[in-house]
Amino acid sequence: MTAEEFQAKLDAISEYEGVPYGRAHLLFDAEEEHCHAALKYKGYLAQSDAFKCFFLETVELLNTECRPKVKAPLSEFYGLFLPHMTHSFLSLCGGERLALKGYPYHAYTLLRNTFDNVQLAAATLQKVTDFYAIEGVEPGKPFEPRAALKLRKNTEYAVRRWMSGDQSGLSQSTRDELAQWDALFDYEVHGARLSLSDTQGWLKGVEPLPALPMFKEQAFAMFMNRFSEVGWMTHRLVPLIQPPDAPLPDSWRNKWRVIDECFEVSVNSLTQQIGKKIGAAIVEFVKAKFPFNETSLFPL
Repeated sequence: MTAEEFQAKLDAISEYEGVPYGRAHLLFDAEEEHCHAALKYKGYLAQSDAFKCFFLETVELLNTECRPKVKAPLSEFYGLFLPHMTHSFLSLCGGERLALKGYPYHAYTLLRNTFDNVQLAAATLQKVTDFYAIEGVEPGKPFEPRAALKLRKNTEYAVRRWMSGDQSGLSQSTRDELAQWDALFDYEVHGARLSLSDTQGWLKGVEPLPALPMFKEQAFAMFMNRFSEVGWMTHRLVPLIQPPDAPLPDSWRNKWRVIDECFEVSVNSLTQQIGKKIGAAIVEFVKAKFPFNETSLFPL
């Protein structure tokens, strides 16, 4: 089959109401409608976009101002940390695009991986573990896949205990809230149980089977709240890109404080405005386990 024949076969079966691949346009239109509906969350979008602007400005300053000032050799761990940061940033951006287009639960699963990454980074930067261990590497030993997997799992388990478990020093109430918060991620990541709840109407025979994005406030709000929480954790790590002998200017530090304050207000609003304990729990968690600020420098 030639490329032209391949294309022709697909063209022939995909016309809808005279439009080539017309049913795919139903999907595209539904995505745009969902995005338009989500624009009502102006405060969230302003916060999210301000965070994006700040992160991108930070990278520009790193490349143009910090690097020329660095004279002493940097730790090898510095070169491992920065790609972790950019990956977390891009994951947050990619997840938000999914959510805005009508796939908030799919986007929600991306936040779980981002949370795991920033949690490991925070522990490493506080010398609870190191970058070797979180990658499953034992210096001086040949790489063996099963041993590496075991080391990574053991490291992640130890970090979880220190961050939010029985060795965390957090209040019991906060630990309980974080355990439920984490369990909800598991429900969606493993089995899509939250997504499948949207088919209840079809299962009861009172609605058609949904196959196009449709704006549902509860689903988008769930993503939006988790984005703010994980975004705040990521923001708390941003100052650590500053090399020890090349801090960023005061104007940058002022911007960091504004965004940090707004993230805290947003996260805590779940408790202060609607009485959900998770808001205050995340505030306690972030301040205890991401204790960094605009003056923090890379410590390793």
